[in-house]
Amino acid sequence: MFTTLLVALDGGPQHDALLDLVSHLAGPRSRVHLLCVLDPEFTLPTDASEADRREYAAAARQHAHAEAVLADALADLRERGVDAIAQLPSGDPGEVISAHARHLHADLIVIGHRHLSRLQRLLDSSVAHWTLDHAPCPVLVETRGS
Repeated sequence: MFTTLLVALDGGPQHDALLDLVSHLAGPRSRVHLLCVLDPEFTLPTDASEADRREYAAAARQHAHAEAVLADALADLRERGVDAIAQLPSGDPGEVISAHARHLHADLIVIGHRHLSRLQRLLDSSVAHWTLDHAPCPVLVETRGS
């Protein structure tokens, strides 16, 4: 049984499969931490005004999307009897996921994986691949839905 699970979400095709998997892995004593990492170039400060949100509409949209992904995941897991904590940090996703796993002393990282062509991997590296190479604990990669 895993005590501390870190679940990296991005609202991608594996979202539902990841939550299904986590609901089966989490036991009554498990602590589930949901993480949705924002691109630092599009991050608004927590005290951003409505004027800031209008001026930086792309950042506001990204932030709102990430909040919705986490809210949906929290509600879904609660319906399944799994209590979770959500966080919305910014930075390089692979680095942030690994750093949070270290900080939490996570027993397992659960993450989705997008299937990319060779060219796509050159242009946009896989967060799951980077996490596999740098994680301080085992990583479970969900590929359904991709």
